[in-house]
Amino acid sequence: MNTSLGRFIMRKAFTLIELLVVIAIIAILAAILFPVFAQAKLAAKKTKSLSNVKNIGTATNIYYADADDMTPSIWGTNDPANCTPPTNIAGCSNEWWMPIFPYFKSIDLIYSDERKDPDTSSVRNGVYGAKYISAYGYNWGPFGWRGGGMLQKQVAVPRPGGGFGNMNAGISATSVVEPANMFAFGDTYDTPRATVGIGFAGDDYTGFSNNALRYSGSFNYAFVDGHAKALKVKGGILPGAFSDRWIMPSNHVQFGSSFCADPFAIIQPEDGTTSSLNSTPRPPALACGAYAQWVVDQATAVCAGNSTATVCRWGN
Repeated sequence: MNTSLGRFIMRKAFTLIELLVVIAIIAILAAILFPVFAQAKLAAKKTKSLSNVKNIGTATNIYYADADDMTPSIWGTNDPANCTPPTNIAGCSNEWWMPIFPYFKSIDLIYSDERKDPDTSSVRNGVYGAKYISAYGYNWGPFGWRGGGMLQKQVAVPRPGGGFGNMNAGISATSVVEPANMFAFGDTYDTPRATVGIGFAGDDYTGFSNNALRYSGSFNYAFVDGHAKALKVKGGILPGAFSDRWIMPSNHVQFGSSFCADPFAIIQPEDGTTSSLNSTPRPPALACGAYAQWVVDQATAVCAGNSTATVCRWGN
């Protein structure tokens, strides 16, 4: 080999130390950038979900105008003989978004990238084409089936489509005292006929921290007046609640009454003494806006480990 050419090649070659430095720099950049990319991806999912909530919230307000100002009612299967989809769904259970669906039309709006649980319901999937369980729950009120939100207290009555049984009837949308501060619906872990209620919203959540909640503990909510907003949420353990968990806005002082059509209305337990949620402890009859504070007052201790035996709050 030509001596000059050999020296040129040697000058251009990497030494082992130089190669290791380059690898180290790439590793450092990757360690810095990968979390940024992950956060950007999560932010994009959250923004998409907020857009979904906003669009359905707008459709819900149009629905009110066509439904004589009434919010959708909720009931379970009231007449199985008249629940034979797709030709007859009069006696089937209903989901809060079903009456509103003609106003937003795209079933994809009820989904979230953070929830991909298949929906195999013969009505929701077979009739409405819902591939996944809705990521969003209706505002049934702060606790259990007691009412106080977009629905009245659960009672046994004749129901739409025939039959007789338990139903939470809708309310007048214009009866809401603070429409800009009351949830219509929002993110939840609850299963079909879902709600954002404090003792329901953690239904199929199995974690033990706020940070592990959807969107790192930030839920999207649509308000009765049609606007949508992301709120930090917090939770903890409440034995007897769905999945033994409670979830509510972190700023419960400002948004604790957001579950309420009238924050000062006294909400009675279903049978006057106990809650159908069977939580321990059980909230008594309270002003609707006081339920969030009641849960916070019970959950003074920070949860230790993964126990669901006693009421507590997650510390992170």
